[in-house]
Amino acid sequence: MKTFFSGKLRRLPVALLGLLTAGLLTTACKKDDTTATPDYTATDDATITKYLATNSLTTAQKQTSGLYYVPLVTNASAAKPVAGKVDGNTVSLLYTGKLLDGTTFDASSLHNNVPVSFKLGAGQVIPGFDEGTALMHLGDSAIFIIPSGLAYGPNGGGSAIPANSVVRFNVKLTDINFALTDDKLIKNYIALNSITTAQKQASGLYFVPGITNATAATTTGKTVSVLYTGKLLDGTVFDASSQHGNVPLQFVVGATPKQVIPGFDEGIALMHKGDKATLLIPSNLAYGLTGAGTSVPANSVLRFDVEVTDVK
Repeated sequence: MKTFFSGKLRRLPVALLGLLTAGLLTTACKKDDTTATPDYTATDDATITKYLATNSLTTAQKQTSGLYYVPLVTNASAAKPVAGKVDGNTVSLLYTGKLLDGTTFDASSLHNNVPVSFKLGAGQVIPGFDEGTALMHLGDSAIFIIPSGLAYGPNGGGSAIPANSVVRFNVKLTDINFALTDDKLIKNYIALNSITTAQKQASGLYFVPGITNATAATTTGKTVSVLYTGKLLDGTVFDASSQHGNVPLQFVVGATPKQVIPGFDEGIALMHKGDKATLLIPSNLAYGLTGAGTSVPANSVLRFDVEVTDVK
């Protein structure tokens, strides 16, 4: 039986609103085997140093890479995103990108003020933007002044960014793993649907108990059978046991690696044999940046109505 639970959860990149494209991430090819790409490191650093002085940016912090990080608002006690090619956090930022002459070449404001989102440390954006974001906390604002070798290099970025340009980004880290965005969506959904018994878990999952059999067998570490209906928050059913002969889904709760999406696994772990409940699952605990086929869009919060029919 093929359902939306089949297969390993993947987190793949999405287009990033003009901040990066395949062309903007690549470096210029050599003209021939004997032509070396010029090193602009010293030139860029001199340009940046002069720019900082001219613009009275006295708090700039030079990184070993050559990136200059200028903190504007720092929330030292807030969460800091984790970078990694495989397990990196998904970060969301508002940004304005400029050349040092003040020309804006891209900005969130040009894209309906929608934050750009990407997996930190996975090479999905130019290196200087990735590195600068890794220095931030949730809610921080900063300026990245990025030397050309960490930006768009000898290729430049189309007609808007000349070759070997130092670039400036004003940025604000607005979310990590869509936690704030999804939580707001879920809270609005709960209010609109007059749900009064929702229990928020530390992960961001909301568990809404229906029928509870507290003396029945618990599910953690055991093979469970579950009847379910999965919906988007607009009510669209994207998968259900009823679409598969009403045969319950079976899996081991808490298995490594997980056999279902994390939010479903966590929610069922809270249940007993015979329990019914509703799970409101944030996108990072569901299908994330990838979505699921054509039925579950990327970054979707999901609702599952579930019943644990057996525990073994």
